[in-house]
Amino acid sequence: MKNLNKILVNQDLSIKEAMRIIYNGAIKMAIVVDNRQRLVGVVTDGDIRRGILNGKSINEKVIQVTNQSPIYLHPKSPEEEIISVFKNPDIIGIPLIDKNKIIKDFVMQSRDSGLIYFSKHIPPKKHLEKILVIGGGGYIGSMLVRELLRKGYKVNVLDCFIYGKESLDTIKDHPNLKIIEGDTRHIEIVTDASNGVDAVVHMAELVGDPICDIKPKVTQDINYLATKLIASVCKHYQINRFVYMSSCSVYGASANEEILTEESPLNPQSLYARMKIESETALLEMADGNFSPTILRLGTVFGHSYRPRFDLVVNLLTAKAVKEGKITIFGGDQWRPNVHVLDVVQAIIRVLEAPLNKVSEEIFNVGSNQLNFTINQLGEKIKQLVPTAEILKKQVDGDKRNYKVDFTKIADNLDFEATMQLEDGINEIIQAFQKNKIKGDFYDEIYSNVQYLKNRIN
Repeated sequence: MKNLNKILVNQDLSIKEAMRIIYNGAIKMAIVVDNRQRLVGVVTDGDIRRGILNGKSINEKVIQVTNQSPIYLHPKSPEEEIISVFKNPDIIGIPLIDKNKIIKDFVMQSRDSGLIYFSKHIPPKKHLEKILVIGGGGYIGSMLVRELLRKGYKVNVLDCFIYGKESLDTIKDHPNLKIIEGDTRHIEIVTDASNGVDAVVHMAELVGDPICDIKPKVTQDINYLATKLIASVCKHYQINRFVYMSSCSVYGASANEEILTEESPLNPQSLYARMKIESETALLEMADGNFSPTILRLGTVFGHSYRPRFDLVVNLLTAKAVKEGKITIFGGDQWRPNVHVLDVVQAIIRVLEAPLNKVSEEIFNVGSNQLNFTINQLGEKIKQLVPTAEILKKQVDGDKRNYKVDFTKIADNLDFEATMQLEDGINEIIQAFQKNKIKGDFYDEIYSNVQYLKNRIN
């Protein structure tokens, strides 16, 4: 009974407690029993979420959402009879009960159509099936969505597509992709997008200091209040995994080239960074056994994407080197941690697929210790690959950010290692221009968050 106990739920437990057992079990369902271990019914995570949609409170007893007429068989039923029941694709598993309705075993069908008895073996926990990517049409999101689909996941994308829909054009008809156009500030849209998903990745915010400074109220609405709204929807519908994209800019200005870990003091230099900190705090305060946020503090992202950006330091300096023959550097001694967009994608997936106890309520810096560079060093790296370009140095423009970040925690805890080097991203940008993948001028507003959004978002 030891294995079986992991999927048994007493009928008097709350829906919330039952959902926790389901999530921690090997399958997406549980067997509901009375105090004598007699079968009362079965309940799935889908049953619970449908019950919540119909107005059930998570504090009500699980019996309120239980299927009390499940298919069951006797422990000595022939395997042929059991296998015939699994011809019904809606059957996840079958309780085996004796004449007194006491649970003796539970059986599932394996991938090769054999039978798995829980009394002998618990199957590996099922991976997530459907993931909601909020901001899935963006610079990182358009790369993440493709990788999730490649790995066999079903994906919902929620995005207002203010930059256009071209980033998802080549996959828009994928059978496992559902695209929802809408604003994260509207609860009905967030609720619709969250329906039936097992995890949420949230990256739909105003990104970067300049646009946030220009639109302070909108920044607070989208980057903080909407994030709390999304998390509240997840809590209500018992969606456990929640991955939030924060930023290493929360460290702000550090002194003496101190190496900053997740435990280092925060020193935000902008509204953007302050809102990231507020959102991190709110999410961690909302955490409980049924809502387990993970916060990823990204280094400065670089590299080519299906939604190109040239307001990121490596991408911008490379574009200027290629198209203008100049690498203009303001200041130059400021440290920045850097990370390629594809490595960000892999870090997100590593968190999604990790055991929950390894990532629940954790903060991870995302990047590589080998990719901490000063702006001057970035310029030199680019010049090595575009030798005809000239480096021009100017006085710092008032940006006080200076942070050198440690990425040991994500390497040790999740065995994550960035595989893309700075040169890889620089070459991608060079080749994008050589192959005419960049439409128009790289200064065009579509390639810059601040230029594009300042007259468009309210």
